Amino acid sequence: MRAALRRAAALAIFLMLLPLCAGAGQGGDAEAGRRLYREGIGADGTPIRGVTQGDVAVTGAQFSCVSCHRPSGFGTSEGGNFMPPIIGSVLFEKKTLDRNRNFKELYQEVQPPGFWARVRQPRMRPAYDEATLARALREGVDPAGHELDPIMPRYDLSAQDVANLAAFLRTLAAEISPGVEKTEIHLATIIGPGADPEAAEAMLRTMRLYVEWMNKDTEGDTRNPTFSPDYRSNFIPAYRYWTLHVWRLEGPPGTWRAQLDALHAERPVFATVSGLVEGPWDEIGAFCDDMRMPCLFPDTELPTPGEGRYGYSVFFNRGLALEAEALATHLADAAAPPARVVQLHAEGPKGSRPAAALEAAMARLLPDVPVETRGFADAEGLRAALAGLGAEDTLVVWPGDAAGTVAVLAETQPPARLFLPSAAQQAAARTLPATMIPRTRVIWPYERPGAYHPRKFRVRGWMHSRRLPVTHPRLQMQTCYAMTMMEFGLMHAITDFYRDYVMEIVEHLAESELNTGTHPELALGPGQRIASKGAFIAELTPDTRPGYRVVSDWIVP
Repeated sequence: MRAALRRAAALAIFLMLLPLCAGAGQGGDAEAGRRLYREGIGADGTPIRGVTQGDVAVTGAQFSCVSCHRPSGFGTSEGGNFMPPIIGSVLFEKKTLDRNRNFKELYQEVQPPGFWARVRQPRMRPAYDEATLARALREGVDPAGHELDPIMPRYDLSAQDVANLAAFLRTLAAEISPGVEKTEIHLATIIGPGADPEAAEAMLRTMRLYVEWMNKDTEGDTRNPTFSPDYRSNFIPAYRYWTLHVWRLEGPPGTWRAQLDALHAERPVFATVSGLVEGPWDEIGAFCDDMRMPCLFPDTELPTPGEGRYGYSVFFNRGLALEAEALATHLADAAAPPARVVQLHAEGPKGSRPAAALEAAMARLLPDVPVETRGFADAEGLRAALAGLGAEDTLVVWPGDAAGTVAVLAETQPPARLFLPSAAQQAAARTLPATMIPRTRVIWPYERPGAYHPRKFRVRGWMHSRRLPVTHPRLQMQTCYAMTMMEFGLMHAITDFYRDYVMEIVEHLAESELNTGTHPELALGPGQRIASKGAFIAELTPDTRPGYRVVSDWIVP
């Protein structure tokens, strides 16, 4: 009996200590590790400290792990430096050379000789554990005793910091992202309820043709893998047939999130590509961020406000807010400031958001210039808002319906100098009387006519050779760019189908020669989500084919 009681007591003590023993094995809080990795905040709630390049003091706010190893943990290459993957499946296993994982650094990027020598060096090491990880982070020495690159900071970390970070790193790339199957990858495009049906159809025709072309290429390569054995045998597992889903939203924006949740639950997708949304992107952007799902280059004049560092929606530009700020910068740079600015805006976010952006920019750049803002609900309200304008005034109009607004302007012919957003350019060139043309300007966040982009001609040739009707040139070229970024992102990822990793590849490739000519420059930095940063000011030229001519330098607010 006493022996049985002793065994029962021992078992009870063991069961009480079991959670502590399990904690000792893992030892870390993955969420605290995520904060350390992303923000450089230690377990004590303060920024960690360290030294880089031997004697340069840094803090976690300046040099957090995510800065170099990226949100995915797959690392990157930048400025001749190679930051290796530190995902759990790589870090906590014996290091072996993975030619596919390093393919883009080894064969698809221009790098200095020293970079190539380092990446190709077959340096092996044992798997990390928490003790060797602590040594690497504190002293810069890997498990094999090799010294890490001097650019890698040596951090002053507590044991709890190391345990937390190790727990988080084990979660990175723990499983393939949703929407990827053995032979297929599922993508979606989103069409809002207010989208122009003809424009939506032009976008979908372009996307479907692109998917058909990609799938034919995949079929040809996978059916003949021995044509080039060294190449095919390595990359055949990376091939996936694309399946495109069209998500059509209905009703007001407040109902979109529930619709998106239901659509994704029914058929998870890896990413959304392109898309056409007349209203704000806010609800869709919040959905993409919460799902950690890439949303590449939708067509919208109202992208999610703010840069959104490491958000998941990537835009061509900041839309109407950019146009407003570019106009304010243009007025501030003029030889003489305007006497008074009167801006009229339609009801709703397409009018109110750029009006608010212009007010804020003018207050910052031209605080002594009065800005009067007037709203209007319809054509009659616009006529009333135009009353009392003089020739010395500068008039800015943010319409909801561009054609209807321009028709009222043509009818009333206000004497003031007039600025319109890019969406009103065609209507203004067709409708405004000759007396108004010389004093009308358009804010133009796109490429100037006649600019040379090699990719533009290749894409046009691709469209014409497949008899694709080009009814909406800019939209269709932007759609091709979005699809190209998805194609190249997946191509560089090989079999690492992780959403964060593909987003990082898109960032890395955005400034490559893939621009289809819709914008002067397209580029992204780490965490950036706006590819084109500026705009021109253009005058109307109704007698020419484009209907406008750029008259300013590229303005970056």
